[in-house]
Formats: sequence, C-alpha cells, structure tokens
Amino acid sequence: MTLGFFLESLHLVEFAFLYVLIVLALQVHNRFSNTTNLLAAILASSYGFIDEVHQLFVDGRSFTINDLIKDWCGVWITYFVVKLKYLRRNKHFHGTTEEDVENGWASLKHKL
Repeated sequence: MTLGFFLESLHLVEFAFLYVLIVLALQVHNRFSNTTNLLAAILASSYGFIDEVHQLFVDGRSFTINDLIKDWCGVWITYFVVKLKYLRRNKHFHGTTEEDVENGWASLKHKL
C-alpha cells in the first residue's frame, strides 16, 4: 500500500467519522430517528461539497470530483450500515427503553 493510496482513503474515513459524530450527538439528545439519520447524512455530504469548493480558493489545493465522490461514499456507506444495523434492530427510539417496550407489551397482552 502506497502513502498516496492511504491518504486518499482518508477521505472516506474522515467524512464517515463526521457523519458518526453527528449521529452520536443526535442519540445523546434522544433525537435519532430515520429522518434525522437521513438529515445527518445529507449534512455530512453537504459539508464534503463545501470543503471541496473551498479548496478552489486555497493555493496548492484543488476541487476534484474524485475527492467529492470519496467523501460522499464514506458518508453514505456508513449511513446504510447504521440504518441496517441500528435502526432496523431498534425500531423504537426517541428515548424509549427496552423496559418501556416490554411493559407496553405486557399491558397490551393483559388487556386482551
């Protein structure tokens, strides 16, 4: 593995990490849902675009579509992993605990 390949692959990692930090902030504040997950991915992707555009104005840096694609791939691959692994497994979010869900099922069964 060359140093150039390693440095180029950091685009995927850094924007995936940005997306994960946004998701964690949403979870801490009990605001994580399918909608906010999508908004987090859009925000991280938008920041990737803004980062590439700002490089047009920095000496020695340049805007490249390849870098933008790598930024977006890092975000969207991580988005789908989170969606598949976390949101599908935990259909209940917004601060609902496993105990709340079990109590809800127990009371529903009792009424039937």
